[in-house]
Amino acid sequence: MARKPRNTPEAEPVTLRDPLDTALGMIATSGWRSFSLVELARELGVPLGEVYRQFPSRAAVLDRLGRRLDQRMLELAAIDLDDMSVRERLFELIMRRFDVMKPYRDVLVRLARESRGDLAVAGVSLGNMTRAVGKIIDAAGIRGPGLLLAHNAVSLLYLRLVRIWLQDDDPEQARLLAELDKGLARLEEGARRLCRFMPRRRAAAPDVAAA
Repeated sequence: MARKPRNTPEAEPVTLRDPLDTALGMIATSGWRSFSLVELARELGVPLGEVYRQFPSRAAVLDRLGRRLDQRMLELAAIDLDDMSVRERLFELIMRRFDVMKPYRDVLVRLARESRGDLAVAGVSLGNMTRAVGKIIDAAGIRGPGLLLAHNAVSLLYLRLVRIWLQDDDPEQARLLAELDKGLARLEEGARRLCRFMPRRRAAAPDVAAA
């Protein structure tokens, strides 16, 4: 499946006094284990209470990053998706997600390596993925009784893609693109099979194959 050109926004310029950018810079430089909100307050030159107001816990930094990525992923006009099939919309939106993650790759790679076993990080990461996939599915136009099936299928695909993205620094992202294309093909085939076995509830299948 050919990848269509996208109008992905340029990476945000890093503002030194921005609490999130500063926190992420500290994690990228010193690691997750060394990162503390006290040191963040010292770096920013603000009272501890101000830092804890914005980030009640260390993991809240990751929640804020996930919400920023959600927003940037969706910085496109709805009309840009109008002439695409549902599969093409999923392809477009998922690749936009990885495009907006690129500026944060170093910190995310280090975080993934150093936060194994950290239940707080795992919980926030799961929440970020669940929220992102929900937005992707909704923007792709998947509706109806098959929504839960679609969410589970796309979540599993997204998780595989994240693992590839963290391990593969190929700027062309050939492996990522190939896995996404195969994954969407499997999702399409699964939807078709479900439709054949449930003819009276055809709309219940995720409408990934729709034009």
